Amino acid sequence: MTVEAGNLPERLSEVSRLSTLLADQVLMAQAMDRSVPKGHINALVDAAIILDKYEVDLPAPLGQILDQIGNAEDEGAGRLAWLFRPFQGT
Repeated sequence: MTVEAGNLPERLSEVSRLSTLLADQVLMAQAMDRSVPKGHINALVDAAIILDKYEVDLPAPLGQILDQIGNAEDEGAGRLAWLFRPFQGT
């Protein structure tokens, strides 16, 4: 499936909107001490990568989740950096 250039801004807007909704759900689950499915975190990281690639500002809730991931990376001595290896240089 290819993305036509004319549809790109609309699709990026939808990625931003959906990532905001999912990030809000994740933050609410965390506040209620409920577990968060790994797939939700993976989807949010993927959305952040896409938005960053096209220089779209990250929604605030998504930025908050990424900050938490970054803090976990600091505690985990580079585990997240190892996971991102395939995405570097693309």
